[in-house]
Amino acid sequence: MGPLVIDRRTRPVHLQEAPIALAPEEFDLLAHLALDPGAVCSRQQIVDQVWDPHFFGPTKTLDVHVAALRRKLGDPAWIETVRRVGFRLHVPRRLEAARPCVRACVRACREILT
Repeated sequence: MGPLVIDRRTRPVHLQEAPIALAPEEFDLLAHLALDPGAVCSRQQIVDQVWDPHFFGPTKTLDVHVAALRRKLGDPAWIETVRRVGFRLHVPRRLEAARPCVRACVRACREILT
């Protein structure tokens, strides 16, 4: 098992084999970022695709969910802020050697969706 495993079908998340309890919005956000690790997702893109394209309100709500995810993942480096653009899922340096496992997990997530 890789360091981060997200099962979009049954919705559990494990980090280094330890389960992580996430709120539904946190899970949806993490799963969205994991579809293309390293790719930058704009704040508006995330709100439109994770919440609702008709969402009305400040995208600062997103900051609350990102902060909660960072806390629960135990390392803020997992979700990188790209200033004035958005966020991206990023494997922290200390787990860089495990990157192929993360890619395999992402591929598995994509296969489950299709």
